Amino acid sequence: MSKIRAALPYIFLFLLTALTLDLANPTFDKPSRDGGFFLYAGSQILNGKTPYLDFWDSKGPAIFFINALGLWLGGGSRWGLWIVEFIFIFGTLSLLYHSLSKRWGLGAGLLGVILAGLGLRLALGYGNYTEEYALLFNAAGLYLFLSMVDVDFAKNYWKYFWIGALFGLSFTFRANNIGGLFAILSAVFLFYAFKRNFAEALSIILAILAGFTAPLLLWTLYFALQGGAEDMVYASIIFNFSYSSAKDRQWLDLFGGFGKYGLSWYGWVTLAAWCVLALRVLTSFVQRRLSILETFLFVWFPIEILLSNLSGRGFTHYYISWALAVAVYCAFVFAHAWQFVFKVPALHSLSDTLSIFVSIALIIVLFVIFPSSRMRYRETISQLFTRQGGLEYVDPVSAYIRDNTQPNDLVLTWYPEMGVSFMAERTSPVKYLYYPLFLEGSLTEEIESSYIDGLVTNRPELILDCSRGVDAIPSLDPATRQEQYSTPGLKRKMYIHPGMEQIFSFVSENYHIETTIDGCLVFRLNTP
Repeated sequence: MSKIRAALPYIFLFLLTALTLDLANPTFDKPSRDGGFFLYAGSQILNGKTPYLDFWDSKGPAIFFINALGLWLGGGSRWGLWIVEFIFIFGTLSLLYHSLSKRWGLGAGLLGVILAGLGLRLALGYGNYTEEYALLFNAAGLYLFLSMVDVDFAKNYWKYFWIGALFGLSFTFRANNIGGLFAILSAVFLFYAFKRNFAEALSIILAILAGFTAPLLLWTLYFALQGGAEDMVYASIIFNFSYSSAKDRQWLDLFGGFGKYGLSWYGWVTLAAWCVLALRVLTSFVQRRLSILETFLFVWFPIEILLSNLSGRGFTHYYISWALAVAVYCAFVFAHAWQFVFKVPALHSLSDTLSIFVSIALIIVLFVIFPSSRMRYRETISQLFTRQGGLEYVDPVSAYIRDNTQPNDLVLTWYPEMGVSFMAERTSPVKYLYYPLFLEGSLTEEIESSYIDGLVTNRPELILDCSRGVDAIPSLDPATRQEQYSTPGLKRKMYIHPGMEQIFSFVSENYHIETTIDGCLVFRLNTP
């Protein structure tokens, strides 16, 4: 019976992970714009290309190689990456559940992971984001930290090193992912400063920072051997400062994550839980019994809010990193509310028998509340066994490009939908794939000249222009471009790059419109 009771929560977490990744199911949906680019990057690595040298993006190197790993495991199929995503999310939720239930009881642990999983489902969308994979390393670092707060906190320097190393791995996906590390460093400093033990604070902080630099040095060494260490450091770290301060950015919106493009009510619930925690911290501070855990929890969520909004651009996936905070703060408040109401610790609130019924009930609830997800997975499994229908969705644009070009033909996507290039299995002629979307203040002369040179020198057979679907950049077609410019206020929102007229002239002189698919113009190279 004890083995069944122990296994049931993880069966629930398995199903919750599948629900979280519902929209990422390759059978029904194409990749998101960012996820499509990372898939393209992974396929390029498997073809012998090097990030930052042969193709460029401002993300850390880990996301490219995770995609390469997933594609390698799946033999080029998106399902290989979906399995990697599943392992990362399931691992994150399992670490959270184990840590929270051990500290505050099974009820608090289950509530925390339920809210984290559902909030993550909202923010994750079609999946394959840098913040998604970083969650596992952040959760592991958090797990280590929470395991130490009740013991002799000052005698575990190797654990501090590994905490830093885990957050260092998270950093190599995206620089904004290390809110937990900043919170731990801040908590250590404040806690020991309050005790006037600055030497111990410095020792712990140095151990954490030593661990943090270890994976960064390994990545730098790898790219140094490839001749691209400087390019990697510039793209993944230095460039992001220019991007965050770009002239066309919006004002910093610290509460963007609480709106419809963030975590919605999951974020508000977490903020309310943080407010309750803040009152507890104030009381502990006045009574001079403030713990390092309380100090950490007090500074953590505000840091996450700040880091996820540094760019001033509210993309939902920026708030994926909040999932850990959602779980921890809500579990904390649940545990203390339970003890306040029932006068017994939440850690011992559920008997073995009752916990079995709770786990089974939660499993049934997932099936009842989310029938569409159940139906989608059932259809996927049916197609797998019957071999009827494809297991990977390919959109009409990608299918057209694949069917009307040769494998070695180059294809340029003017609005950078690299998921099309991945699904069509065609390579881009340019290194800076996101060039049309660079903002004023982040675009350098080298980036633009490299893009133009790649386009002119390595003339693509087809150019896919999907700019009208988003109106973020001007179209390559003069008539469509004139229509965009005549739309009130639209041109004012675009940053027209200095070299765009040269690109417009090159396309006009060398290409003709072959067809239109789903609102996208397909240009073909003129026959000599």
